[in-house]
Amino acid sequence: MNYIANTTRTFALILLVLIGASVAPQTALAGDYEGNWTKRSQTIKGGWSIVETAEGRFLQLDEGFKTRRAPDLKLFLSKRDAADVTANNATDGSVLIAPLKKSKGAQRYALPADLDLSEFNTLVLHCEQYTKLWGVSALSG
Repeated sequence: MNYIANTTRTFALILLVLIGASVAPQTALAGDYEGNWTKRSQTIKGGWSIVETAEGRFLQLDEGFKTRRAPDLKLFLSKRDAADVTANNATDGSVLIAPLKKSKGAQRYALPADLDLSEFNTLVLHCEQYTKLWGVSALSG
C-alpha cells in the first residue's frame, strides 16, 4: 500500500512539473498592444493582445473571439489608421500575419521576430478572396 501511495504522489509531482514547464510565462509587450474589434462588414467579438514569451512574440485572440466563417479570412497589420482602412486597400502595404485558424475561441499567431510594431497602426481581419473587410482594431502601443 505504501508503494502505491508513493508511486501515485511521485507521478502527480512529475505531472505538475511537466505541465508547469510546458506553459511558458507570457507578458504583454511594452506599450500594451491590445484591443477590441470595430465592425466593418461583419461583427467580431472578443479582444486581442500581443504577448511575448520565451518562444517569441504572438498575436493572441482571447477565448471570447467569435466571428462569421469565410473561406479566406486573414489577419494583417496595416500602416493605415483604422478609419482609413477599406476593403480595397486593406492589404496594400500591410504585413500578413496568418490565415485565421478558426472562427471562434482562443488562438495564437507567431509574429516575425524582426517586425517593428511601431510602424503599424491597425490590426485587420480581411476576407481576401472576396475583398471584404471584416473589421479593424487600432494598435494602442
